This record gives sequence, structure tokens and C-alpha cells, in this order.
Amino acid sequence: MIKISIQGARGSFHDIVARHKFPGDSEIIESDTSHQVFEDVKKGLADYGVVAIENSLYGSFLDNYDNLLKYESKIVGETYLHVILNLIALPGVKMEQIHEVYTHPIAMIQAESFLEKHPSVIRIEGYDTAGSVRMIKEKNLTTAAAISSNLSAQLYDMKILAKDIETEKQNYTRFLIIAKEPKYPPQANKTSLAIKAENNAGSLYKCLKCFYDQGINLSKIESRPVMGRTWGYYFYLDFERGLNTPETQRALKELAKVTETIHVLGSYEQGSVFEE
Repeated sequence: MIKISIQGARGSFHDIVARHKFPGDSEIIESDTSHQVFEDVKKGLADYGVVAIENSLYGSFLDNYDNLLKYESKIVGETYLHVILNLIALPGVKMEQIHEVYTHPIAMIQAESFLEKHPSVIRIEGYDTAGSVRMIKEKNLTTAAAISSNLSAQLYDMKILAKDIETEKQNYTRFLIIAKEPKYPPQANKTSLAIKAENNAGSLYKCLKCFYDQGINLSKIESRPVMGRTWGYYFYLDFERGLNTPETQRALKELAKVTETIHVLGSYEQGSVFEE
């Protein structure tokens, strides 16, 4: 049986992604933090991990970029979830009874416009969306609601008081599937790298030119500080080619001449958008 580590409880958006990517028989391992997901994969406690890397409104989840190198994880897949938020409470509870709302901090931000319509409601941040639903159920909190997924309401036999409460309806999160060892499927058409450029004028330009010269499109670039090196940076790159294509190999050959280090984080099939 495949073991998959996720951040959050069953019914979380990570769980939705895990069910989508691994529809067969699998065991879900709940983790309180994304760091624990990486740890589970590194130690072999899980075959795969599901981690959020970027949201179309919030931006990048920077800790998870750092974790890719820290835990030497490999990206073996990705997908994009259309995030839909709901206000969830115990069965029989009405909106006028709600005094507190619990959810993950990012979900709280994404439901700002809805929450502004209920100024008397106290906002309480938790570690997880679905975990907040489960907590309300276990403690039988009749004056509390959680912001979470439709799946979490189903799993914990809860009631949706308000649907689609996110401020911006075009709300998408990119999730990575990580593993301990790389997989390079023949259909791979996207590759992720982490590079450390030389510390001199034009160094980043020289790196990016390696891809331009081969007609390779970069879909993402993110910089993160190098620990122990003041003003030193890793650059995380996603580009739209498989690792083993001639264009990629030529680009990497030239890239090696203008960088200090190159880490291949993974080569995988480009993900598509799905809904819960």
C-alpha cells in the first residue's frame, strides 16, 4: 500500500490532492507541518508527500522551497487545485449563532470580504482548514465555524453554512508531489532546478541566457537566501522541457559554466487544474 504524507487533516486541500493523484488504495499520514511531510519522505515513513508550493493570490510558500534542498527531496509530479472555501459548522447551527471562526491563516486572508460582513465574529487562526472542522466537531462547539473544503464537511458530518466564500474566485494552488528518489518518466515536459549563480555582475543574466539560447521557456523563478552566506542566493527555476531532451542537456552544459552549483529537483509531467 502506498503511504502519502500530507500537511493537515483528512479533508484538507492537501488530502484532496492526494486522493486525486493517488486514487487507488493508499494510506494517508497526517502531519501538522510541511516540514514533517518532508521528514516523513526522507526517513522512508511515506512513499510520497504532498506540499503546496504556490498560490495564485498569496504567492510562493517560501519554506517549502527551502525544504526541497534541506531534505534533498525530489519532485515527481505536480497539480493545480481550484480552491473553494466554505463556512462549516455543526449540524443545526445557524449563522447568527457563530461567534468564532477557525481556519488556516491563508484561508482567513482569502475569505476577508466575507468575514468583513460579520465584524463581531472573532477570527482564530489554526494550523489547518480541515483540522479546524474536526476540532469543532470533537469539542461540540456550537458557537464556532471553520473555513474549509466541501470534503471536510462530508468527512466529519458537518453543515456548510455558506459556500464559495473566497474573495477572489480565481484562487488556485500549485501542489508538488515529492519522493525520496527521482523519477524521470518519458512523458516529462517540465523540470525544476535550484542553482547558485556566481557572485558577479551579469551572473543571473548569463544563467537565464542558457535557456533562451535553446528556446526553453522558464515558467517560474524564485530566489532564496543561502544559509551562512550573506547576500548569497539560490535561484529556483521551473522550465517547460523534460530533463533528457537535447535542448535541456545543451542548456545544462552551458549553465554549468556560469554557476557554482546545480541541483536537479525533478523532471515530471506538467500538471493541470482540477476542482474538488
